[in-house]
Amino acid sequence: MSFLVVANFKSNKSLAEVTTWLETVKPTANMVIAPSFPHLHLFSNFALAAQDVSPFPQGSYTGAVNASQLQELGVTYCIVGHAERRHYFHETAGEIAGKIRELLAVGITPILCLEESDITPQFAALDEEYYLKCLYCFEPTGEIGGTVTASLDVIEKFKAKIHRFYPEARFMYGGSVTPDNITSLLPLNLHGVLVASASLDPAHYLSIINQIPHEK
Repeated sequence: MSFLVVANFKSNKSLAEVTTWLETVKPTANMVIAPSFPHLHLFSNFALAAQDVSPFPQGSYTGAVNASQLQELGVTYCIVGHAERRHYFHETAGEIAGKIRELLAVGITPILCLEESDITPQFAALDEEYYLKCLYCFEPTGEIGGTVTASLDVIEKFKAKIHRFYPEARFMYGGSVTPDNITSLLPLNLHGVLVASASLDPAHYLSIINQIPHEK
């Protein structure tokens, strides 16, 4: 697996802004783009991630976007359990586990975002058979939206706590990843990073991409 640099646009960018971004950025093996739902189809040349998914299958769930619909659009990854979803939308560990089950049923890899306090309840809610199939992204709330990441020591301690539940877990990091600090994260043996604010500027996103060694 390539070292993934997942661009999480969150609820940002107009159609015109997406068009401008696409004029600058061309896909590489490291890129995964997570735009808003209405813009997913515009990134068909990229590896795609969704920012969310319904915990229910297709059916009478007004306003929901189910995993099968995402799969039909070419989505191969989906962010679940993001701190903003847990906080603003009051998502529970059980609801997030339901989303993971729906994603894996159609072959989409969940990027499960966790703070330290989420680890125990989330693993308790998740069927053990799904542990191997998720990517685990450490996302400390205090470092979201800034310019300074958590310390390497804090990230390593998080990894150790996850390993108590699943020793073979694959890790990502998200939280204030920028062109100025990406190289400091590379020695951690991560499978990738989740980039939000810095991904909105194509020049900053490309700068991060260009600092990833080819072997990553």
